[in-house]
Amino acid sequence: MLFRRSLIHEMSWVAIAVFSVLLLVVMTTQIVKLLGQATLGVLGSGAVWVLMGFTSLRYLPMLMSLMLFIAILMTMTRLWKDNEMVVWFASGRSIRSFVRPVLEFAVPIVLLIAALSLFAWPWAQRESRDFREKSAQRQEVSQVAPGVFRESSEADRIYFVEQFVADTGQGRNVFAQLRGKNGKITVVVANEGGLFLDQHGERWLWLGKGHAYTGVPGTAAYETTEFQRAQVKVETQDKPVSSPSTQAKSSLELWGSSSPEEQGELAWRIALPISALIMALCAIPFAFFNPRGGRALNLLGAIFVYFLYYNFINIGQAWIADGKIPAVVGMWPIHAAALAMMFALYRWRGRAR
Repeated sequence: MLFRRSLIHEMSWVAIAVFSVLLLVVMTTQIVKLLGQATLGVLGSGAVWVLMGFTSLRYLPMLMSLMLFIAILMTMTRLWKDNEMVVWFASGRSIRSFVRPVLEFAVPIVLLIAALSLFAWPWAQRESRDFREKSAQRQEVSQVAPGVFRESSEADRIYFVEQFVADTGQGRNVFAQLRGKNGKITVVVANEGGLFLDQHGERWLWLGKGHAYTGVPGTAAYETTEFQRAQVKVETQDKPVSSPSTQAKSSLELWGSSSPEEQGELAWRIALPISALIMALCAIPFAFFNPRGGRALNLLGAIFVYFLYYNFINIGQAWIADGKIPAVVGMWPIHAAALAMMFALYRWRGRAR
């Protein structure tokens, strides 16, 4: 009882400290990113803190998985450094005796990670996407102040709105200048316009009842086009492995899907709690401390293996989404390799004793 309680108590306090640091780092990084987007006019200033909450919720499964691994690793490493492991081994304990208390500490956290990745993650994605879309309709055009020219972040587009109607979220007498890669410039003049997000999370500017003039500055050769409705992509983003619409779907919707992208998203969600449990057990043999090998050598090796495992999960998701790996196979070979490594580590450390 003393062995179990002392170990779980120490791991709990270390986990709280590690989680606080990780959450602070992620929140600081994300708030700087969101404030930068608000400065460039991509986000409304009032949407920053709301999106910050959704972003923090989305990162919780990864943060808790890393927290679990580091807490067990640091606690077990301290036992080796302070020679407490020698005392426990002399009392008849072995390295496998630490599996049960570690499981008692890790299983509730793993179940929480599963709930977050399978249910809270898609909910946060869906709410964040809806809020961004509403913010785009309400804020994006209004941030282009009426009567003021506004330049895009990439300096290839200029927008002007003569009048903005807050009730409808639309602009009146909209002007846009688009610079192409071939040196041509397109000038668009429309009676009305607004912004919206498509299902992939990309921002588009719609224009109604207007004219477009395309040509090279300094020449008289211009093409004139009249349109009733047109769309212009406001910014180009790198396409993620899973589109925002797929990430926003519930796990039950993804379960019966035949789309490779959705199957990859579901496999990624399931892989998070599985990998967290495997790496929590791997932290016990990884914590072996050899004074001659340096104090941080085992920690660096363990952290490297953890991120290598997580990167393989992301690669597996991309391969399933691209159809390179059947959904039936999924990420189970990656988990099987991790389990084989775990058993090999336990056998190695047990023989070393």
